[in-house]
Amino acid sequence: MLFVISGAAASGKSGTVKFLKNRVENLECHDDCEMSAKTGRERRELNEEWIKLALKIQDEGKDFLIAGQAPLGEYLACPSAIKLNGIKGCLLDCHDSIRVARYLARPQFAEWPLGMDTLCWAVFHRMHALDPQWEQRVIVESELPNWKWQNWTGWQKGDPRWDVQIIDTTRNSMQETAELVKNWVIEEREKSQPLTPERKWWI
Repeated sequence: MLFVISGAAASGKSGTVKFLKNRVENLECHDDCEMSAKTGRERRELNEEWIKLALKIQDEGKDFLIAGQAPLGEYLACPSAIKLNGIKGCLLDCHDSIRVARYLARPQFAEWPLGMDTLCWAVFHRMHALDPQWEQRVIVESELPNWKWQNWTGWQKGDPRWDVQIIDTTRNSMQETAELVKNWVIEEREKSQPLTPERKWWI
């Protein structure tokens, strides 16, 4: 199964991955910063590479967790997504003032400057997690012909296939956030999954 941890900058994704590595049985964890993407299109293309790696891990009988900027809809549209034996999404989110403070307290990158775009991207994540219909134009890329956006773009708010866990990290320590994610993974493993090849969720 693929566990997608999404969120805008400074929500706690990288720290969560570092904490979870080797702490959950049969779970391989990665941060999407391990493969650099400078544009939204590059990020979407790399999502497919992550899924291909997840499929290899799946063949070994393990689950795969990827944390990064990509929202759930980008993964669901990837050509290989329908081969996964489950896909679950989780959004790490925090108050804007906390995000700014965390961002300024860490090394700065010229290609990712802090600004209103940073906060607007966080708002999109927040709304996307709640409603698959929200501003789909932000991520749907028509110039990627093999991407299957129609896998989910017709889903409405409340569709049981669109189930994104939201964790507010505003007041959490890194360890507290990571423990919440860890518990979420363990709980989801015990549930019946709607996004499996047998259920043909993309039709």
